[in-house]
Formats: sequence, C-alpha cells, structure tokens
Amino acid sequence: MNEQQIPKFQWGSLSYLSSRVGRLGTLKLTEMMESEALTRNHFMIVCALQEFAPMSQNDLSLRTDLNRGHLVAYLDELAQHGIVERSVDPGDRRRNLITLTESGQKFTAKAMSAARDSEMELFGVLNVAQREQLRELLQLVVAQEDESAQ
Repeated sequence: MNEQQIPKFQWGSLSYLSSRVGRLGTLKLTEMMESEALTRNHFMIVCALQEFAPMSQNDLSLRTDLNRGHLVAYLDELAQHGIVERSVDPGDRRRNLITLTESGQKFTAKAMSAARDSEMELFGVLNVAQREQLRELLQLVVAQEDESAQ
C-alpha cells in the first residue's frame, strides 16, 4: 500500500501509521501465538516473567498493564499449557508467586525470536541508526504518556 492507495489524512497521520506498523511488526508473533491458542497479552506476560520473575500477580498486573481479573484468566491458560506455575510466596503465604516453567522459558525464547524476526523483516528498510532513532522517539512518546497518566 502506498500514498496513492489510502486517504491523505491516514498517510500523514502518525497514529494511523504507527498503529499499522505495529500490526505489521507483530504478524509472525501473532501467528505463532495463535498456533498455540494464545494472544499477544500472553506474550506480554511471559516477557515480564522472563525478565522479572518470580513475581506476584499484582506486580505482574502492574508490569503488563493488564486488568487483574483478566490476568487471572491469562495465567490459567498459560498454566494449562505448562508455561507458568504458581507457588506460595514464602514471605507472604497469602499471595502466589508466578514463574515460568522450563518449557515456558523455551516457549518465551521462541516467541521473542518470532517477534524479533517480524520486526527485522519490517524495519529492515531502515538502517541501524534510523531504527534506534525511531525506537527512542517512540519510547519518548510512551514515557510521556505514562507520566501524564500518573
């Protein structure tokens, strides 16, 4: 699709273009997750667990910006797939800690690889410096939005 195929407003709209690029940049990841009957929300969870686990459901909800009620259902689905496990927090027996299982770590690596491949395929048109500049600009916008939400 090019500028002659869509309305000029969309071709010039940062929101439209970034949304479209986001969708295109996650195609391989989305296909891989759907093949496991999972979603990109599940992917956000396993990425957070890969980096920060073990963690409580409350902390995981904050890290992923997912509603706590929805998070429980996502965790149930991930547990059914053998990707995560819950255990009682020895420091506070009223809460559970969530961790990736060994197969969950392998699954997460596979999903992250699919995400990287999809992103590199799409952004390969940009050189390394352009990709880094785009990343920094998008991070600036997200950080500003996060600050104003607080």
